[in-house]
Amino acid sequence: MAATQQTEFGNNFRLIVEKIFNNWQNLRLAVEHGMGGRNGQQVAIQIMDYTYQYCIGNENITQGELQEVIEELMDQEFNTLCDDHSIPEICRNLLRYKQLALQGHYAQIETELSKLPQGKDWLRPDVKITYTPVAGDSSSDEDMDEDDDDMEDDDESEEEAASSSRVTRSQTRKKQAEEFVEPEEGWTTVRTGRRK
Repeated sequence: MAATQQTEFGNNFRLIVEKIFNNWQNLRLAVEHGMGGRNGQQVAIQIMDYTYQYCIGNENITQGELQEVIEELMDQEFNTLCDDHSIPEICRNLLRYKQLALQGHYAQIETELSKLPQGKDWLRPDVKITYTPVAGDSSSDEDMDEDDDDMEDDDESEEEAASSSRVTRSQTRKKQAEEFVEPEEGWTTVRTGRRK
């Protein structure tokens, strides 16, 4: 690929990645709810940048590989598991648009991307997102070691979990605790206790 074509591809693919990430509702919710801490927006920008570099730097990546990378980043940086299949959809579209961009089909890409909601680009350093942590939701390591018995039922967070496709580890643990079945006689269940 000639240098000018490579530059054109890189610039155009960057715009594609930005458009897709700016429309990803789960990422925005994770930032708005403080899942990435006070610097969550900057972390989201870094994830977007890393995804762009990963796609550009690897010729033959599969959807599964890219999906694994993004899922791991969301889990590590935002303590968030996306249960709505948005990550596979994002990966499928990124790789599809990458191939179309490499073939120079920018008009087709632009037509398809124009169908996305025309919201404000928020993954930029000059745009400020309001940080509003969710009550009962914390991404600190200390909360990861909490005993299930210490958890209180929080109707508000359950309603939010039902209305949002973003599932945190604490919500997953709470669901597992509700589904707990007493083991057969002779077996003992060992749970981690809270470290003091």
